[in-house]
Amino acid sequence: MLAESWKARMPTDSVSSQTRAKLARSVLKNNLQLKPGERVIVEAWTHTLPWAVAFAREARHMGAQVLIPYEDEEAYWDAVAHGEDRLLGKVAPHEWAALAKSNVYIHMWGPGDRVRLNGLPEAQQNRLFGFNNQWYSTALKNGVRGARLELGRPYPALTKAYKADEAAWMDQVIRGTMVSPDSLARIGSPVGRVLGRGKRIRIQDDRGTDLTLGLARRPVRMDYGRTTPAERKRPFNQLTTLPSGAATLALDESVADGTIVGNRTCFYDDAIATGGVFSFRKGKLAHAEFETGGDRFDRDFKKGGKGRDRPGQLRIGLNPQLNNTPQLEDRELGAVMVSLGNNQFYGGKNRSRLFGWVINSGATVEVDGKPLALGS
Repeated sequence: MLAESWKARMPTDSVSSQTRAKLARSVLKNNLQLKPGERVIVEAWTHTLPWAVAFAREARHMGAQVLIPYEDEEAYWDAVAHGEDRLLGKVAPHEWAALAKSNVYIHMWGPGDRVRLNGLPEAQQNRLFGFNNQWYSTALKNGVRGARLELGRPYPALTKAYKADEAAWMDQVIRGTMVSPDSLARIGSPVGRVLGRGKRIRIQDDRGTDLTLGLARRPVRMDYGRTTPAERKRPFNQLTTLPSGAATLALDESVADGTIVGNRTCFYDDAIATGGVFSFRKGKLAHAEFETGGDRFDRDFKKGGKGRDRPGQLRIGLNPQLNNTPQLEDRELGAVMVSLGNNQFYGGKNRSRLFGWVINSGATVEVDGKPLALGS
């Protein structure tokens, strides 16, 4: 009876083996550029095991050597229930040795029940993932490259929290993942050049959006789903997220006037907010509201500290196969994300603890008075 109940909480497995194989070949060839003889780790959980098997098979066809470490969802939560947090958060020496000897690492989200995970106290979550910083430092030291696949994100508990259709969500993730880095680069390269040279960006639509922001000629981080050796030398940058497709930069923290009206959902780790509106005056947030879910923003804003009311990041989406896709809403072609708070990761000066955002897709964008073209 327990097993039947557990299976009812697992994702619906409606993806064909042919689709899994096609996607695995696409990622291994186009994103990770796998070479014969390389060593690959494919991390698997109960809900992602069919995907891990597909990746392992295709990697072997390409001449690679593959290892699949497996974690059982039910066993994991049983261990959590019995207070074994520190045991779960400690990686054994032979696992570190395997990572150090690997060339490629493929990660898919686990555990699957992210709602349950995010419901745990923060201190307990920290214990469960106590290995995280050492994982990245080991990967960085040994030149590991990899991918963080959103294929593992669709899950019944999260689907319910997002009020999403699980099959439609998975379909968008699959199609978005298979957009090649070269295709994204053709769309994004002109965007990156213009943003890197610009001083002011204006975002407008006919639903109340008219916002001017400062660009400050800071470096633009282009995400095409394939990283260079130089990019992988940055901390926490060994895994590229798939689906990919975005141009991101730190905004001038002192320039912002006008209003942006969101028309895309803000997908938090276990909840959503809709109908977001940010209004700025003389570089500072003057008003923020959401039609639904605004309590999450309000809570984070209260704890945000200095800089919480200042511009943070600008992101422009480049992926033509996404459309208000959970956790990827800022990578949809034509989506413009404006955030408040911290932007240090992208070279900015805002050190706030807040990351709050609104996304508008379909607006007209101008840089220094000239239209910014977003085409396929």
